[in-house]
Amino acid sequence: MRGLMTGGGVAGSPCEIPMSLMVVVQNTLAHAWRLLLEQVDNGQFAICGEEEDTITERLYMILDDLYTNEPDTIQGFSLFQLPVREGNLANRAGDKRDNQPDLAFRPLRGLLDTRSSAMAAIFVECKPIDSKHPVGSTYCKAGISRFVREDYAWAVDRAIMLGYVRNICPLPEGLAYVLNHDAGRKAYHVEEGLRHLGKTPAGDDVYGSVHRRGASTSPCPDESSPITLHHLWLRPVAPCEPTRCHVR
Repeated sequence: MRGLMTGGGVAGSPCEIPMSLMVVVQNTLAHAWRLLLEQVDNGQFAICGEEEDTITERLYMILDDLYTNEPDTIQGFSLFQLPVREGNLANRAGDKRDNQPDLAFRPLRGLLDTRSSAMAAIFVECKPIDSKHPVGSTYCKAGISRFVREDYAWAVDRAIMLGYVRNICPLPEGLAYVLNHDAGRKAYHVEEGLRHLGKTPAGDDVYGSVHRRGASTSPCPDESSPITLHHLWLRPVAPCEPTRCHVR
């Protein structure tokens, strides 16, 4: 499993991220979200009116406070380094040097079988979901595609897509509408459709999908290993708008 990971290729297979560590990150994000909702209730923040980057930055500051002052609040959080916000990393091909996953959770040294702590992390891409940010064009085309084309998380086998759902859009139906269509399966190289992976302690469902990576026209389609994306959709107490996404 060991291999030298650089932005020009991987010697060996992608680093395997244990499910136990994925669960810690999912639970941490869900807990931080509830603390963010407390700020909304107190009039300190407005999820409904903010841009994606502003929400993610506020969420990141909550994560920083948790890590610094209350790491034992979430079981397993102390197994990670301080999360990173928009750290620049190269893509797999090495021709893009400034890719910026929204959040990166790096386990402490020795927890992963890897020689690259920079590339071996649980990467999180955050996207809003509402009438101005549809699932297909925002969450999938501007989110999932970054993992499929190996801009993000190319040196690991799992990553997280985090949705800020501000309208009425259920998971898995709202995402299955895109990924289950012929066009969606082709565009996002769907190898395995959505399946339930569990719930956070706060009751948020987590679903997973498996995607082939690399260009669909590649002469060596098996050159890259598939990636499993964990989908966690978080919501305000009440929808910001009454619009609905497409569901079957």
